[in-house]
Amino acid sequence: MAAGAPQLRGRSPRSARGGRGPLPEGPATPPPRLDADRRQESLRTYCRELRAWYRGHPGMPALARAEGPTPFASADPLRPDDILVGFFPGLGLSRRNASRAWSITILRVSGFAEIREAWHDRPPPGSAPAGWTGVPPNPAPGELPHLRRIAAESESEPPDVLFASVLTMLVAGVESMG
Repeated sequence: MAAGAPQLRGRSPRSARGGRGPLPEGPATPPPRLDADRRQESLRTYCRELRAWYRGHPGMPALARAEGPTPFASADPLRPDDILVGFFPGLGLSRRNASRAWSITILRVSGFAEIREAWHDRPPPGSAPAGWTGVPPNPAPGELPHLRRIAAESESEPPDVLFASVLTMLVAGVESMG
């Protein structure tokens, strides 16, 4: 499947659903409202909207990967991705770099929501959301020395603060590709 936000339209997950046919259509990702004149802020805004969508639909990237695309899938779920890909050449990116920027944007946002925020939103039993330091509980003595040192010397950042730094790096990276 393309790197964009996963959709279930047109999928036929017979093995996952015991041969009962396709799943109902999945929820659509938000359509990008991107403006080349406000490129940094409009990309940040879209990423925040996409982050909220992924948080509201946990597990969608894994489900989409398990389902896989079919040749009969509707183009509708890919329209937001098409708009995002079309935005990047308008910023001076080559087609190759536009493809990379699209993939990196989706990977950063979905990865953040699926990994970092999943821990915060749905912590394992007995764990506090703010308690994630990057080090699993009770590692063997001497294991993960670098992660332990960073965790001991750093404060755990709230997801919004960390996501803001993710967006800063993403926007800088896109700008450097142009």
